[in-house]
Amino acid sequence: MKVLHDWDRPYISRGWARLRGTSLLLYALSQKAPILYKIPFFRKNCRKVEEGQIGFMETLVKLDYIAGIKPIFGIRDEVRERYSERITLLEKTFNLDVRRHIHIGVEPDPTRQRLWDPPLNQPMHTWDFDTRWINGEKVELNPGELPIWHIDNPHHLAHYIDYLYEVKKKRPPSTLDAEMTETETSESTLAPVKEA
Repeated sequence: MKVLHDWDRPYISRGWARLRGTSLLLYALSQKAPILYKIPFFRKNCRKVEEGQIGFMETLVKLDYIAGIKPIFGIRDEVRERYSERITLLEKTFNLDVRRHIHIGVEPDPTRQRLWDPPLNQPMHTWDFDTRWINGEKVELNPGELPIWHIDNPHHLAHYIDYLYEVKKKRPPSTLDAEMTETETSESTLAPVKEA
């Protein structure tokens, strides 16, 4: 299969930049002043920006499928409630491993916790793996620990692709498959937890 990728201008589309920039600016304003969300124009704009998040998850699912990656998705309850139908559809269509993700405590609390149900072995040094990798820091993972790339950061997509490329270039597929098998578990061991 071949694909032709044309590049017609040395700059991004001004129309797209204006629309996207305005949307993000309005979204940022409504986050600072929630009262703006009551205005239909702001609310419609915010929903459009937020819809990009589930769209980004759909893109990641397809990218991982193409790359032969077996992803695990940690989804917080508030996200599951908001996008329940689309997440369930993705789960069924791609046979995804989707787990409940729980935050207990907030920064800078050194005793804060991040949990997954069914459980995963993800200590604190893995929680910001994506940001640290993007900043050039070499993050050493122990056996059974997974690199975490957040769906909340769609602007990291190019970095995620770079990461996949680097990993695939360095290690044969059989090694990657073995790592994924070590982390698989299907049984929930968490009691109900109140998130922070």
